[in-house]
Amino acid sequence: MYAIVCFDRPGSASLRDANRAAHVAFLQQHSETIVFGGPLKNTADGPSTGAIIVVSCATREDAEAFIKGDPFLRSGVYESVAVRAFKQVFPQK
Repeated sequence: MYAIVCFDRPGSASLRDANRAAHVAFLQQHSETIVFGGPLKNTADGPSTGAIIVVSCATREDAEAFIKGDPFLRSGVYESVAVRAFKQVFPQK
């Protein structure tokens, strides 16, 4: 598994809004790969400032290829993206 941590480019809210439908379609298309994910926010009810997506990919290269297809990355919403190996230890499955 890999955790993908994305941070929005400052001032990208309009890009986020314009690409939201394509982003959601992308996530739905890859629902078998996504373990869990959601937006990052500075406050619980504030605007999105990024995202965390944990994916079930065999290699870092597969996880990087996955996120490169995300419309939010392709359109410039995300300023930075980090892909790291992730090991779930709690809750135990």
